[in-house]
Amino acid sequence: MQNGKVIAYDSRQLKIHEWNYPTHDIELAAVVFALGICHQYLFGVHVDVFTDHKNLQYVFSQKDLNL
Repeated sequence: MQNGKVIAYDSRQLKIHEWNYPTHDIELAAVVFALGICHQYLFGVHVDVFTDHKNLQYVFSQKDLNL
């Protein structure tokens, strides 16, 4: 969002192996995909990621995560 307005939309279909992922993994994969698409614009810029998915809110609040 820029000045309170969305500046881009993007989407893709799930890959076959992603069909069996739990919901929170699919949501996190969507965030990673979106950040990967526009990574060249994000270097050196503070980025806030907003989500309404409770599991992802927990993941983003953790300082250290296991792989």
